Amino acid sequence: MRSLILALCVCCSCGARAQLVDTIRHCLEQPRKLVVKLDSHGSFISNESVAFMGVKLGFEHAGRMQYGIGYSFLFSSVEHAEYVEGEGLVNTRLRFGYVTPYFDYAFYQRGPWELRIPVQLGIGGGSVVYDGADGRTHKSQRSTVLLYEPGMTVQYRFLKYFALSGGWGYRLVLRSAHLADGLAAPVYTFGLRVFFGDLWRDVGGG
Repeated sequence: MRSLILALCVCCSCGARAQLVDTIRHCLEQPRKLVVKLDSHGSFISNESVAFMGVKLGFEHAGRMQYGIGYSFLFSSVEHAEYVEGEGLVNTRLRFGYVTPYFDYAFYQRGPWELRIPVQLGIGGGSVVYDGADGRTHKSQRSTVLLYEPGMTVQYRFLKYFALSGGWGYRLVLRSAHLADGLAAPVYTFGLRVFFGDLWRDVGGG
């Protein structure tokens, strides 16, 4: 796992490679903490705004480096009309999900501000399905999917237990059949974060 982390670091920051790798090695020497988090982000497919949902399980070192594995899937409905031989014109739906080995590093932490470089691979599959005349669901296309998603996030913490965060990145398709137009597309996040761990420790300590 450590060799994978170092390899991902090299991919996401080539300019300061040696310094970054040394910092990562130092973080790995610090005690680790289990991290479980929901993962949601927006993106685009076929010029339509879509939402992805998922969950991640991993470890955190020194409050600035995380790594682990997760699962993400297309939450929004992406539908198109398509001609299928023997069926005619049918309404198809895109299904899309993938396992996500990930790495997340905070390269800037000053006061309430934090900037991170999240990067993840996506290994999974997608399919285009439709309801046939026999009442059953059929697949007109299916494919193994290999993705690479680098990005950057910004967080501003306030009132100790809350933070506003936003981020942007890009979904690169390394391998896939043509499941939909624009599968390679920007990704973005924005939301309110609640630090339940800190809140629980303070309430418990009181």
